[in-house]
Formats: sequence, C-alpha cells, structure tokens
Amino acid sequence: MRRKAGIIMAAAALMSLGGCIAINVNEADEAINFSPAPSALLGSWDVSLNHDPDSAPSKTEFIVTDVTAGTFKGRFYGSEVQNGRYTIKGDELIFAGRTSDQSGTYWHSGRIKAHALIQGQTLSDGRNFLMTWTAKRK
Repeated sequence: MRRKAGIIMAAAALMSLGGCIAINVNEADEAINFSPAPSALLGSWDVSLNHDPDSAPSKTEFIVTDVTAGTFKGRFYGSEVQNGRYTIKGDELIFAGRTSDQSGTYWHSGRIKAHALIQGQTLSDGRNFLMTWTAKRK
C-alpha cells in the first residue's frame, strides 16, 4: 500500500509539472498506467525531417493550438492542419491530419507517449515521397 501511495504521489507531481498525463489505477492488481492526455499534443514542437538517410535532417515546426473532443488545430511546416484528428490507445496518443501547398497534399501522422517525443511520418502524393520525422517539445 505504501508503494502504491508513493507512486501516486510521484505521478501527481509529474502532472503538476505538465498536466499532460492521465493516471489509471487498477485496484485488482495495483497496477498504475500512465497515458497521455490530449493536452500532451498542445504547444510548439521542433521537428527533424529525415528526407535523405545520407544527409542531415531538415528542420521545421509543428504547432498545436487546440485539442477538443478528438480533433486538433494547428500548423505544420507553415501550413494550416486540415481535418486534424487524434485518439488515445493504451499509452499512446495517435494523431493525423493533412496540409497542402502548390505541390499538393501532405498527409501527416504521429504518435506520442505521455509527454515525450513524437514519432511521425508524412506522405506527399505531389512530390512522391514518404518521410519519417521526430519532434521534441520546444
């Protein structure tokens, strides 16, 4: 019981620092699971785009301004995110949306675990590529 109380107090301290996790306590086996809250996606992110394995990643910004009832709003690579959606499955927040420019539509998706690194990918039909990327909170 003391171990459980200590874990809950530590988790409460983590939440007070960022408010980006949800705590699920399973009383039957005293398991405590952490999952990201929707607010984990909010804010500005530094993105490293890995377009060529033989060269350094290029940089851009992902900004999320609002998360509400399974949707999000923001900008990626300077373009407004359209039809942004998210869901939480287990310990991950999974999201997707699209942007566009003169070359066509870009489909973006990613995953984040409890206020950590985003692992994402972007598909471009117009420029004919699939690119992986990572993002760290600014």
